[in-house]
Order: sequence, then C-alpha cells, then structure tokens
Amino acid sequence: MLNRQHLLGEHVELHVLVNTIINKRKGRSDIGWVNHPETRRYENHLGMLYDRHEQQVVEMTQRGYKHKSPLIPVEYTPENFTYSQEDYQQDITILASRQEIKDCCNARP
Repeated sequence: MLNRQHLLGEHVELHVLVNTIINKRKGRSDIGWVNHPETRRYENHLGMLYDRHEQQVVEMTQRGYKHKSPLIPVEYTPENFTYSQEDYQQDITILASRQEIKDCCNARP
C-alpha cells in the first residue's frame, strides 16, 4: 500500500503520462515527457494506465478523498495493470542510482 504522498504523486504522474501519450498520437512532439522512459514503456499500453487509474480512484475513495480528475476519454484496448518483477528491479536500480547521486552531491569534504 502506498502512503498518501506516493499515492497522490503517482496519480498526478499517471495523468501526465496519459496526456503525453494522447498528445503524441495527435502529432505533438513538443511536450515535456514525450521521450521519458515511462512514456515509452506505456505508449502502446494505454489500457494499463486506465486500469491503474481506476485502482488509484478506488484507493483514494476508500481513504476519503474526493476524486475529481477523470482521464480524457479515448479508445483503448483494456489491459490489466501489471507490475512485473522485472519492472520492480528496474525501478529499484533507478532509485538506487538516484540515491548514489544524491549522496555524492551532498557529501561534505
């Protein structure tokens, strides 16, 4: 279970991903996340993002939040959101490298 900050942060990022993918399909390439790894990971899997959004809405509602940001209605192939062991390991590697950079930048001589 995600804590409050991570749940709401993931929800915002999901909206950014979906909007980026939809705008990319419309021919726009001037948007910020168009080449982001997560955009590339899900650009052919909008159904997964819509499924994950529904999971987030359920979780937010159970916690007493009032969800007022539906995703843009578009046609997509329904897919269940999956988070594989490979995805997990990739995310752990990215987080570890960020921590190493942070530790390096914050090191005091």
